[in-house]
Amino acid sequence: MKKITIIMISLLFILTACGDSKQTISQSADKENKPDSSTIEENTNTEEKANAKLEIENSGSNIWIDSIDSIWVNTAAIFRNTGEVPVDIGETQMNYKGKDGSILGTSTMIYAVPAIVQPGETAFILEGTTLEGESSIDNYAETTFNFNFEETEEDSNLMEVSTVKGIPSDYGYSVTGLVKNPTDVQQEDIRLAAILYDESGKILGGLLEVLTLG
Repeated sequence: MKKITIIMISLLFILTACGDSKQTISQSADKENKPDSSTIEENTNTEEKANAKLEIENSGSNIWIDSIDSIWVNTAAIFRNTGEVPVDIGETQMNYKGKDGSILGTSTMIYAVPAIVQPGETAFILEGTTLEGESSIDNYAETTFNFNFEETEEDSNLMEVSTVKGIPSDYGYSVTGLVKNPTDVQQEDIRLAAILYDESGKILGGLLEVLTLG
């Protein structure tokens, strides 16, 4: 008998309490307003390079100071597979740059949701961290990204999500909903992600939750 798993999800976002074709890419979050300074390191043939493609099509960050004067930055970005074959997204590194050109901090070993992306489809990358040693939010300028990916034949293995609802409160912003496993295989590691936008469509940040089922 086919086994269906349904899980209720709840994610909380604290905004203001106030392969053979492996590639590595560096990309700025503000892609539209800056010259294309992307660098690509590839160890594959020309035909494979043309087939496997991944880029960040949109991103945004929110920065604030909490009640104990720690400076937080939350960054969310959307990957899009612009190539002709599925890709497996590896690790992403986020670099938090200052207005003076310095690096205020970095976050490493960040993984996309989902990790396998089919042609034309998207994945989310999210991270929230503190900027150690910083005392003002005014010096933060942007977040840039380093990420790698490779061609794959694997399936994305997506769950079905329904009844998604955003709930604002005095303690932050939460997202709830139901996740359904449409397969007859038990899923032991489920990764959930949501991106938040303002009224104008600008990305404010994102939410991430990992469910481990026994």
